Amino acid sequence: MGYIKETHEVIKDSLKGISNKKKFKKLIDNMIFAIETNTVSEYFFFKYKVLEELAPLINLKKEKDKEYLDKYKKVKHFYKNQFKKMTYF
Repeated sequence: MGYIKETHEVIKDSLKGISNKKKFKKLIDNMIFAIETNTVSEYFFFKYKVLEELAPLINLKKEKDKEYLDKYKKVKHFYKNQFKKMTYF
């Protein structure tokens, strides 16, 4: 049920004209929370694909957005090492 709510929020934000940077940060926060609480679902794959589409569209500053750059690296590392091993499909 949580992934439906998250999808709804992303679509709602898109319609409101929320910036890509805010969407990126929101996705990162949701994904990090899922990793830390061990509640990763099959929807993680779709959120990761959206994240990868948003990443080149935004301009993160090294010093100002260091926290989100580190979180992004953590999500990428988790996806490459853990999520691909899980079988949801």
